[in-house]
Amino acid sequence: MRVIERERADAQFLQDADLRFRIVMRSFHDSLEALRAVNLLFVASGDVTREEFDAFAGPLSQAHPETRAVIFHRLVVDADRDAFEAARRKIFPSYQITEQGPGGLVRAPRRPVYLVVDYLVPYKGNEIILGYNVFSYLPQRELFKRAIETGQAGASGVMPLMQIGGGPGLVIVMPVYRPGATLADPAARAAAVIGDTAVSLDLAGLLQRNLDQAGVLAQPGIALDVRGIDHLASHAYRFGAYAAPLPWWRQWFGAEPRTAQRTIEVAGSRWQLTVRSRKGALPGHVASNAILALSLLLTLVTASYIQARALRTRRIELLVRQRTRALKRAGDALRLYQRAVESSANGIILVDALSGDNRIAYVNPAYERLKGRTAAQLLALRVVDLADEGPDEPGMQEMLNAMRERRAGHAVVRQRGLNGRARYSEVYIAPVNRPDGVIDHFVLSVYDVTTAKRYEEELERRARYDSLTGLANRAQLKDRLEQAMSFAAADGAPLWTVALDLDQFRFVNDTLGHGMGDQLLRQAAPRIAQALPRTDTVARTGGDEFVLILTGCRDERSAATTVRRVLDALAEPLVLGGQTLVVTGSAGVAAFPGDGQDAETLIKHAEVAMYRAKEAGRNTVQFYRPAMTARALERLELEGALRHALAHGEFELHYQPQVDVASGQVVGMEALLRWRHPRLGLVQPERFIGLAEETGLIVPIGAWVLRTAALQNRAWQRAGYGPLRIAVNMSARQFAEPGLAREVAAVLAESGLAPDSLEVEVTESLVMTDAEAAIATMHELKAMGVAMSIDDFGTGYSSLSYLKRFPVDVLKIDRSFVHDLAGDSADAAMVDAIISLARGLRLRVIAEGVETCAQLDYLRDQGCDLVQGYLYSRALPVAEAEQLLRAGRRVEPNTAAA
Repeated sequence: MRVIERERADAQFLQDADLRFRIVMRSFHDSLEALRAVNLLFVASGDVTREEFDAFAGPLSQAHPETRAVIFHRLVVDADRDAFEAARRKIFPSYQITEQGPGGLVRAPRRPVYLVVDYLVPYKGNEIILGYNVFSYLPQRELFKRAIETGQAGASGVMPLMQIGGGPGLVIVMPVYRPGATLADPAARAAAVIGDTAVSLDLAGLLQRNLDQAGVLAQPGIALDVRGIDHLASHAYRFGAYAAPLPWWRQWFGAEPRTAQRTIEVAGSRWQLTVRSRKGALPGHVASNAILALSLLLTLVTASYIQARALRTRRIELLVRQRTRALKRAGDALRLYQRAVESSANGIILVDALSGDNRIAYVNPAYERLKGRTAAQLLALRVVDLADEGPDEPGMQEMLNAMRERRAGHAVVRQRGLNGRARYSEVYIAPVNRPDGVIDHFVLSVYDVTTAKRYEEELERRARYDSLTGLANRAQLKDRLEQAMSFAAADGAPLWTVALDLDQFRFVNDTLGHGMGDQLLRQAAPRIAQALPRTDTVARTGGDEFVLILTGCRDERSAATTVRRVLDALAEPLVLGGQTLVVTGSAGVAAFPGDGQDAETLIKHAEVAMYRAKEAGRNTVQFYRPAMTARALERLELEGALRHALAHGEFELHYQPQVDVASGQVVGMEALLRWRHPRLGLVQPERFIGLAEETGLIVPIGAWVLRTAALQNRAWQRAGYGPLRIAVNMSARQFAEPGLAREVAAVLAESGLAPDSLEVEVTESLVMTDAEAAIATMHELKAMGVAMSIDDFGTGYSSLSYLKRFPVDVLKIDRSFVHDLAGDSADAAMVDAIISLARGLRLRVIAEGVETCAQLDYLRDQGCDLVQGYLYSRALPVAEAEQLLRAGRRVEPNTAAA
């Protein structure tokens, strides 16, 4: 009977100790989960602002009152220290990077690198640590290095805390890396780290609260010791109390000390948990010893056999009653545990470890709800039947290994839920021992982590794919290109990298808005992808820029055919905002290994070839040639110089006379832009106008042209040269500016020029890109009295229905039709048609590029109103143009030029 009582007391003590162990482990686990949640904020958002950090970390801090502070430490190199401190002083005027000195915190001396407290919650009461360099404290520096080496969270030993309340505590950190960085090894992680997230814990308060909430601190005679192992500064905490060492006579009556220990690891930090008990003997134990002593005494005194039997009978009856009460208490406890298991919100499974195939012996209602099946249906299954892919699933393999090796385990398993959708469960496996030490069951605790898993998958998808088009992004492109290069190098097969850019995409954004531009990209992306084999890769690298990886093309001809197929698919008409648009693309191709042996070089050379394709007329394919690099560098140099040309006064206007065919009089001038570079000399317009349009510089340059031409015309009129109309070309970007009419009105007011002395020229293709918006702007200018003309007429695609709605005064015949007027019947027919059309619409006609007398005679015979070209005059500088006006404004054809 004494053995039975001792075994029961031992079992009760082990149960009490295990409960305390679980509370401690759950306390550490909750703190780690809070830290991981804050770290996920940086993984998801990249550059987290202070306001976002406060909004996210504030509720976590309030939910965990023993968390002294939630912190973001930022790595700052010494070269950036002054700028970093200056930026933070805009928010905190006294901000500086500090370290611990003899008398408290002092300004940190110069060091190569600092790990600085940048964000923290709560701020009140923790102000002292803002800006503190934790690298100045060796244990925290070593903790940060350990976290980088493992790529996981790291926990310190017990250390003094500087936050609210001070005293000893625990710090757990988790590295924060640059978005998109490769984290394959410690060196890569060290290069990508930008800081860490950390929580400072009042460990004693955390464990005290959780143990008290569980009601175990109220149990007398049991104490829990929590001690750090292998820490730089070991420290122990004690929860609960027990009596002083017991005298021998109490031990004889069964009051014996009991001890249980367990070692756990928390984020790389080891802790030893010890539970001790010095409770007195249970009543049955005391009674058994007392009766034994009395029996011996009575035997010695009376030696009465009958009385001994009576005493024995009474002792047995007493023990039976005590055993009955103990069994009742055990039954009550068992029912309590059963109700707790059945009421748990998490699934619990009991597995028969002796069945050989791990049959399910019990499931609680929470797991029935999770699976959408009854307990009767689940009890017929094996553990392996719970996973979607059976034993082949990695998580299930870990579970089976743990049960086969008779040990605790942890795994994430994918299962089908009630609605058939995949759900993810985090499963903890714990073996259950019989009194003889044999494991007869396993307890599986199942936590539904589907939401967190899907969140992680979404973060991974966003890190690898473009959110707008669903194509691979730059990070995914680099991985696939490096993999393709490895295969190509091994097989000796060619590999082609294509840089593809949409033509005039910036104009779509400027005229129709960025929303329409996004719609255009969503429609263009599947066209590009569907024109390629499934084995090839399409990535969007930014804006309207795409990169293609072609693996199945044997030579340049095959690659060119494939890219041409992509461009043809792209050029199919598409409907955008109720309008039908035709969008083309320009492509550049670089070959591996001839044009580059790494991903960055291949993409760069493909982009160089793509820019050459744009210069060659767009909607074309160009293969990279080494000479293109020099041209690209020249283009970059020219772009840089162009950005400074306006501020340095390097632009000037030349003026080409517009001559009345009937009288030979100069009735107008077209203002033509010239760039006189101090080193390059006179730069021709065809070299920089397109570049100015691509970079957006054409808008301020066009405004300068408009103002300068208006002021010059007004100056000529005041000099007495008579009425004269000045024609100014406007680019698509300038014409699409919302305040264009106000700008023109301001220029007229400043210069004093009459509106009818100004003529605005726009190209036919420009007005047809967004015809309704163009018509509205033209009406605004026309209402002011400004003349309108359509330049390069005949090269666009305007319809008669639109043309009659345009409030224009002049149609300008493109020089391409005038050049072969005498020898090409098609060009002559086009010129005749344009002149006849203008007559029907009561518009004047001007032909540009007139260089021969034959061209002039033909145009005169057909009734053309005005001409301009080298036959009369080239574009003249201001002084020469003024000399022509001073001479009477009548010019004769230059027959020598003809």
